[in-house]
Amino acid sequence: MPRQRPSRSLHVITLFETIALSLFAVIRFQLLERVEDKFWFLVCPKMEQQLHPTPVDRVLTKATRKCLFRLLSFLDGPFPERYAIQSMILAALLTTDSKYHVYFIQRHASMMGKNEDYCLIIGAKLEHCSDFNPPIKKCWLLTAWTDDDDSLIKAYEAIDVIDWERDAVVMHYKLHTPPRAISNFLIEKQGSDGVSFSAIDQYVLPIKNALNLQIINVEGVYVKSLERCHAQLVYDNWPYNKRTTVDDIAGEIDQLPSSGVFLKEDNQLVSWMMCHPPNAMSRLHTLEDHRRQGYAALVTRYLAKRLAQSGFVPFVNIIVENSASKKVFESLGFQFLRHIHIGDIGLKKVQ
Repeated sequence: MPRQRPSRSLHVITLFETIALSLFAVIRFQLLERVEDKFWFLVCPKMEQQLHPTPVDRVLTKATRKCLFRLLSFLDGPFPERYAIQSMILAALLTTDSKYHVYFIQRHASMMGKNEDYCLIIGAKLEHCSDFNPPIKKCWLLTAWTDDDDSLIKAYEAIDVIDWERDAVVMHYKLHTPPRAISNFLIEKQGSDGVSFSAIDQYVLPIKNALNLQIINVEGVYVKSLERCHAQLVYDNWPYNKRTTVDDIAGEIDQLPSSGVFLKEDNQLVSWMMCHPPNAMSRLHTLEDHRRQGYAALVTRYLAKRLAQSGFVPFVNIIVENSASKKVFESLGFQFLRHIHIGDIGLKKVQ
């Protein structure tokens, strides 16, 4: 039986469709380029593969659970500034808590076996200020990784869950001093009186070293994770407690690694530390009557090991002037990583 020749009309239609799709992709990219800055990004609920991805896909996408795993795979690369955003993504995965929001801009889609690439990732967690007028105010903990600082402000504005003129924001970002464009953006939203920045040094403990930490027994005490009933004590002794609530702290105790030193004689909690994204390790405190007995080092070792076992890289943020804390963490094996700053936006009244 002779082979049938393919229909000539089929070739014509296929070619026409290919040209049409290509023209659509070009026009779509040009439209996105020409719209006003505030509409430069579109927030999409989920990632959709595109037939003809542009070199930089300027769509800010809210990450689904599937996307979070892809972002973690990308961040396994050699990025020295990745740990804060990584902790936020891991917390979102482990807790499945709707308070965590992760957004990204994809440089190009994964096609023909190529790895996915991203130019911006933002992590945000919703907490609340407990001493404000009105009594409860939204407080967003924010961190970002990007290789394009100019895109960050537009991306922040595209996140519709944050009201930049009313909500409080605690923002973590690289370098001791924020880029001028970012500080101008924040001052424009809440005024110069509502914005302040702190210079921070970040120290990290390599995850391999954390896994090999030995938890030394100390006479008269034992160490274990915190429980929800300890949230009030943690809150009462945290110097920045006006920017959170007891319920926020209790939620993190329920969902994320923590550590506490307890007296054997009466089970009293005397020293503690918590995972508090985007700070991997935070809220370290020892009651005054129990200091200088090695308890702070004990809770730090215990928490660092638990974080590493859970997939987190242990790191701490230390105020630049606090040389004593730097020496303590260096003695425990932590290494200087980078300079960052923490911006407090809309929080001046709650310090």
